[in-house]
Amino acid sequence: MRYPQPDTVNRRIAENKRLSQKARMKALAAIQRPSRTLLFRLIRNPDTPSNLVTLAAKRYSAEILKWELKNARRPEDTPNNNQ
Repeated sequence: MRYPQPDTVNRRIAENKRLSQKARMKALAAIQRPSRTLLFRLIRNPDTPSNLVTLAAKRYSAEILKWELKNARRPEDTPNNNQ
């Protein structure tokens, strides 16, 4: 039997509506690299407390920035039109 990874447990805690806001915020903060899907679900859910939405939005913008920097095209990757 395998034990779940800490990020998996924290993801489940962050999404659980029955738990306290404080526990959910700590769980979201403890996730090393949250998926953009998880963060988007937390932001879009109307039952998510506002403080948790704020934290998820900050983490979401940071993850989007990392993704954009990772996938940015370098000048040498673009086709040369006049050269």
